[in-house]
Amino acid sequence: MPTKICFVYYWATSGGVERVFLNRGEALLRDYPNLQIDVYFYQDLGGVALFEQYIRARNLSDRFQVRPTFDPSCYDAIFPVDTPRIVEDFPPIEDRVFMECHTPYRENRTYLREWESRLKLLIVPSAEFRSVIEAERPALRGKIRVVRNFVPPLPELHEQLSLPAWKPPLFLYFGRIDELKNFAEFVEGLSHARHHLGKQPLGIACGQLLLGYPLKEVIDRNQMSGSVLILPPVPFAKSHVLMRLLRQKKAVFVSPSKGESFGLSAAEAMAAGLPVVLSDIPPHRSLVAGRRKFLYSLGDARELAARMAAALEQYDDWAAECIELSHGFSEGTFLSDWEGLFASKTEPAVIA
Repeated sequence: MPTKICFVYYWATSGGVERVFLNRGEALLRDYPNLQIDVYFYQDLGGVALFEQYIRARNLSDRFQVRPTFDPSCYDAIFPVDTPRIVEDFPPIEDRVFMECHTPYRENRTYLREWESRLKLLIVPSAEFRSVIEAERPALRGKIRVVRNFVPPLPELHEQLSLPAWKPPLFLYFGRIDELKNFAEFVEGLSHARHHLGKQPLGIACGQLLLGYPLKEVIDRNQMSGSVLILPPVPFAKSHVLMRLLRQKKAVFVSPSKGESFGLSAAEAMAAGLPVVLSDIPPHRSLVAGRRKFLYSLGDARELAARMAAALEQYDDWAAECIELSHGFSEGTFLSDWEGLFASKTEPAVIA
């Protein structure tokens, strides 16, 4: 088992990969008292301060740090996530690299075309995403290992916090506002939901807005002006707080995403007790164990609206079921996969 590791990623934002690093780091440091973890980002797009804020808040700074430069001599194992450049920049690390692919954006994983014949191992965050990669890159079949994402145990809410006086029905969209995450279908679903609910719902969208995304056009087209609230990304340490406060207001989490490698935001919402309505794609289907009531057909905003209304009508039952299902992506699943990665004498994903 390595004693000093480094996670590597191109961009430091407030996204899912950074959340994965934090979740993993906290679990590993608790389970492996001699482990040291560094993180190296090629570019800081505002995420380093949020990342370090979380580390300090969780009292992890002595063994978990963001490094401004990468020193290849320091590490027993290196985990680049969708960042093959690190191997090109530092060829001597080849025998210590475990390459990972997490991106649901197909255009961002075209690098695998060059690498599929060179990799001995590729790590992905779910069995469903492994199937996606194997279909795209048949030469990687048999070389892909799953190290599952997970939701860490939720800390107690010690702060006396409250949300604004938002009136229900409330629906939460949590993630990047762009085409792949399918924000437009969320707004369209809200628009159709008015007919089921007999009142105007409020959509709360929390996430980074993609530059150039036609936000106003999408809202205006669906006649939802004044009924969609756009919040900036929430600091890593506060996402569970927002979700649990929204649970108190009986909000429903909605993800109309066209592609996920795991569905971390949906998993976090379920663990926080929010009922979920998810697009019927393989990673979402896995999160809810294939239970149809939580899923709708991608592209069918009317079915989405009907599911949203059903979630409100059976709120407490759905919430309890989501908490039960969330036990399937607990911290223990990740630690088991991590241990298996090294216990099996797996070779790093070096250049063949």
